[in-house]
Amino acid sequence: MSTVDVVTGEVIWLTGASTGIGRSLAIQLASQGNTIIASARGQQALNELAAEHSNIIPLAFDVSRQDLIEEVQQQLSQHSGYLDRVILNAGTCEYLDIDTPDWDMMQRVMTVNYFGTINALAAAMPLLQASPKPHIVGVVSLATVVPFSRAEAYGSSKAALQYFFDSLRVDLVKKHIDVTVINPGFVKTPLTDKNDFSMPFLMSSEEAAQRMAKAIGKRPRQFDFPGRLKWLLKALGFIPALWNKVIAPSLRV
Repeated sequence: MSTVDVVTGEVIWLTGASTGIGRSLAIQLASQGNTIIASARGQQALNELAAEHSNIIPLAFDVSRQDLIEEVQQQLSQHSGYLDRVILNAGTCEYLDIDTPDWDMMQRVMTVNYFGTINALAAAMPLLQASPKPHIVGVVSLATVVPFSRAEAYGSSKAALQYFFDSLRVDLVKKHIDVTVINPGFVKTPLTDKNDFSMPFLMSSEEAAQRMAKAIGKRPRQFDFPGRLKWLLKALGFIPALWNKVIAPSLRV
């Protein structure tokens, strides 16, 4: 990582920080000299994370709780009068069994992945606007490129986020707030450990965090990785009949 790419000396709020990509990213960014305010639902997991680096501050927050926005905003303010970046990473995944569908699951996933992101952003915005060069980073997914089997809830929530951030970017130009969408592929995390299908180009959460930390420093509009998976999915998206009838069903995603 070149010195140009290194994010350092910043105050960063990171949601979904207790496991997987979020945990690895918190440690990566803290080791680069940033103050990381790390959030997730579980206080104990956050305390264990904070014990690994003095630059990590634990702040428990259930992003699905809209009623906690004002409270968490006050807690953030106690740690810092501004946020240079917010990394909106909290999320969950459940799969739809079309033979015995749990339709309530659609709302559960959307509540965390989409509305949870909105709740966290609402808490962060006043503090972001107090920074000289604020940056919003939304962690979405390459699952939005093509439709996967059983991913009606997860994919829809991530597709909604993609559009939300793209639209938000337009409205924040006048406020000089940058917006980056990061679309990871398959990353080994406690969530993906539950998957019962093949995950091509699977990488560790540590490698994903390194790639994301480097990309964040460049403030791109969008960063998709790994590139091999991105272009494979995009190519397959041009032949929807093959994807929908042959490839996607065989993956059982």
